[in-house]
Amino acid sequence: MRKLMVAVAAVAGVALTAGCKRNPQEERHELAETQKDAQKKIANAQKDANEDRADIQHDEQQQVADAQKDVADKQRDVAEADRDHAQDLRHDDMATSAVNETVQGRVRSTTGHSLVLVVPGRNNAELKLKTDDKTRVTENSRDVDLDDFKEGTEVRASYVTDGDDLLARDVVIVTPVTK
Repeated sequence: MRKLMVAVAAVAGVALTAGCKRNPQEERHELAETQKDAQKKIANAQKDANEDRADIQHDEQQQVADAQKDVADKQRDVAEADRDHAQDLRHDDMATSAVNETVQGRVRSTTGHSLVLVVPGRNNAELKLKTDDKTRVTENSRDVDLDDFKEGTEVRASYVTDGDDLLARDVVIVTPVTK
């Protein structure tokens, strides 16, 4: 039995040795093919990565260009608004050539867009002031309606000359100081 085991081991060893032995030329050829395939895969991966980078850079450059265009458009809009505002101010200055004046008096009447004041400092002269959307009417720093004024209410009004009219800019109810 021992001889049989030695014989089987010898045959298995020979078969194993014969199967493991390869031609070194074949091994080199197989290695070269594997390296060649690996280099092709690496080259393709690098090419794909470069193309992806180029696409990303192009997209980023396009986004930057779009953002710069948006900024330039907004700057033009702001400049145009500034020009319009300056032109409106020049127009207002030409329309209201007099310096801002202020008077204090009592309300005689309010009708529509006008206010009639009795001014004690001017020998109780009546002063008719027109109002517009730029006129600010307040009491204790709160906006109020001109129609809420009652006859005899004490007010301080600032106005400008607008052609032949006097145009109220600020009308403030004067609250008397109580002791």
